[in-house]
Amino acid sequence: MKNYEAHEELIENFEKNSSELYQLAFLLTGNTDRSVEAFSKAIDFDEEENPVFGGFMNAWARKLIVVKALGTMEKELRASKQRVARTMGDEAAGDVKWKRRAHIAREEFEEAVIAIDAFPRCAMLLTIFEGTSIEDAAVLLNADESLTAAAQRIGIVQLTRNLAGRGGRDPYPGMNPVPALSLS
Repeated sequence: MKNYEAHEELIENFEKNSSELYQLAFLLTGNTDRSVEAFSKAIDFDEEENPVFGGFMNAWARKLIVVKALGTMEKELRASKQRVARTMGDEAAGDVKWKRRAHIAREEFEEAVIAIDAFPRCAMLLTIFEGTSIEDAAVLLNADESLTAAAQRIGIVQLTRNLAGRGGRDPYPGMNPVPALSLS
């Protein structure tokens, strides 16, 4: 009976937060089809694999989405990890004058996030936006902690530049911190 109640509570949580959970899957995968696949797999969880979730339904729903989304993009993450490994230590360090920016539209944010290579994007989303530790993100991403930390920094720098670069010109021309990641 308890497993049934937990299952029902999880389904209710997915229904209540479906838009937010789908957006998380989309930002991680950068792909509509894989986002739908991850979301569907997270909903169709196996009760035997997943014990009663108690009062942590929203956190578990998000974790299920993360795991399933990352599972849909293993090949892309592997290639992206290799690009990050080649550029470790080359991240640009500089004095940047920070200026507070007005509201960022959801679509603009999504575009800026999706433009980041897969591994730095996922490392940044997991650690900065989901609050996952570097250690846990490294496990989820099947990478070592130093590579995950470097990817996190790359993701943050690229997100900042993607958002700052809107409006037609790059405010920091010639300062691409990770040239290898811009190669397709």
